[in-house]
Amino acid sequence: MKQFRIYILSITLLIGVLPSCKVTRDYKRPELNLPQSFGTEVLSNGKDSILEIPHYAVFFQQKELVQLLDSVMANNPDLLIAAHNMLASQAALKSVKLNYLPDLNLQINTGVQRLSQNSMMGSFANNLLFQDYTLAPALSWEIDFWGKLKRQREEALADYLSQGEMRRALRVQLVAQAATAYYDLLSLDEQLDIARKVEQLMDSTLSILKTQFEVGEVNSLAVKQAEAQLAETRALIPEINASIRARENALRALAGNYPGKIERSGSSFRTFDHDLKTGVPVDLLANRPDVKQSELLLQAADARVGIAKANFYPSLKITAQGGLNSIIASQWFMIPASLFGNAAAGLTQPLFYRRSIRSAYQQALQNREAAVQSFRKSVVGAVEEVSTAMSNLEYIGTQSQEVGKRKAAMSEAIDDAQFLYVNGEANYLEVLAVQQSYFQAELTHTAIKLKEINAYIALYKSIGGN
Repeated sequence: MKQFRIYILSITLLIGVLPSCKVTRDYKRPELNLPQSFGTEVLSNGKDSILEIPHYAVFFQQKELVQLLDSVMANNPDLLIAAHNMLASQAALKSVKLNYLPDLNLQINTGVQRLSQNSMMGSFANNLLFQDYTLAPALSWEIDFWGKLKRQREEALADYLSQGEMRRALRVQLVAQAATAYYDLLSLDEQLDIARKVEQLMDSTLSILKTQFEVGEVNSLAVKQAEAQLAETRALIPEINASIRARENALRALAGNYPGKIERSGSSFRTFDHDLKTGVPVDLLANRPDVKQSELLLQAADARVGIAKANFYPSLKITAQGGLNSIIASQWFMIPASLFGNAAAGLTQPLFYRRSIRSAYQQALQNREAAVQSFRKSVVGAVEEVSTAMSNLEYIGTQSQEVGKRKAAMSEAIDDAQFLYVNGEANYLEVLAVQQSYFQAELTHTAIKLKEINAYIALYKSIGGN
């Protein structure tokens, strides 16, 4: 018994000394050479750090849209799938995080063997029937003194966290997708109102021309041209209605619902007045879920390199077993006569595995380099998206001002045209031309408002969303 205790003590000391032998390295972020700015100062306000990204309920503010986004976040099928995938990864992570602990199994074995009397053993045995009864816990423990098990835990944790970032990236994408579709729906509502308003205006003009035709003041060509212009405008109305229905169905599907109506207020189609501060490109590493996911996948690939490298070195495994053993059932639980125990420790050094260990290590190295390039690509893409979104906002703002001036001018021109025509100072062709230009100006103004809103949504998404 004394020798057994000395043996166990020797193993314990070996366990305490060997962890100092480290052959793997910790993760270090690769050099990215990030620029100091996004190439434009629009919306940056000279700030060097990004502010907290507002939640979508704060950013969008509109009651109907926030309710729709809440429904998408709660019921979107892709998000629900991602949530279950995360739970599955979490279960696997809990198992891997405990891989430094020993395996402990309880063995209960009973066996009966009858030897052949004509066999070699049976010819010498007095009794041909042998029994064996064992009740013993068995312990198996692999000691992590090369860092292999640690890297396995790092790999599992990085994979799990990357699942979380993937889910967050999906949330941001769905927020942007739903908001874009919602504002597109409001834009279609406004286009429909404009088309109906212009339809009434053109119908009124046609009535006047018909009256003048009856008294001989205009010819039939004027009436036909007015009728054609009115028919062209009316043909747009069912097309817009079909687009509205399609947008409503798409939004309902995003929220995991069947086709139906989308609640919205008619006066809520307006541009944003938010001041999104983008800071410097390095902030994207902390806010963009796709960039964070890419780096986590790189960390997992880096951990796999450590695992593959540790396979070159010997592994230490400790096994122990103790319990009750007897060849007679009635004496199975007789203590201390039935007690037994054994312990062993062994080093296993790989020698020849048909180059599989070296090939796996080289493969892990190349996979890590690919992950490095993927991470750098995600960072470059993120910086490009923010820079493009900021630039778009700058130029759309200038464009919006000019489109607004055109709309204001055409609003005055349409009133003047009606007045001049009634007083005989303008002909019908001028009136029809002004009506068509007024219609196009109104639609263009609606389109530029939608374009500006989409640019804000793109910037909100590009800096990480929330």
